[in-house]
Amino acid sequence: MSDLIECPKCGHPNSKLAHFCSNCHAVLLRRCPNCWHEQRNGFVCEQCGTNIALAAELAFENSMKEDARIRRDKAIARAATVWQLALLPFTSLGGVLRALLLRLATSLFSR
Repeated sequence: MSDLIECPKCGHPNSKLAHFCSNCHAVLLRRCPNCWHEQRNGFVCEQCGTNIALAAELAFENSMKEDARIRRDKAIARAATVWQLALLPFTSLGGVLRALLLRLATSLFSR
């Protein structure tokens, strides 16, 4: 039994343990995001029937939405900080420091 498999894209021989082709970097081993079954052929899981390509696309879209939400929340926090600094001469320094300390504490504990 051979310890090499042939890449379906470029035909380069690779180790059976390889997840990607060492020549063209094509995916050789797919893992189902639902049941973690590993398979070499097809885009539908042989064990549970999950469409691997569709699940990967949905995960990518969700991560992009999460990134957009994080960027928006950071922009809002920056704007609030600038607003507080702009109002600093008209408000007490204690209230601003307390708000900044609360924001720092929540950011430290949210990680």
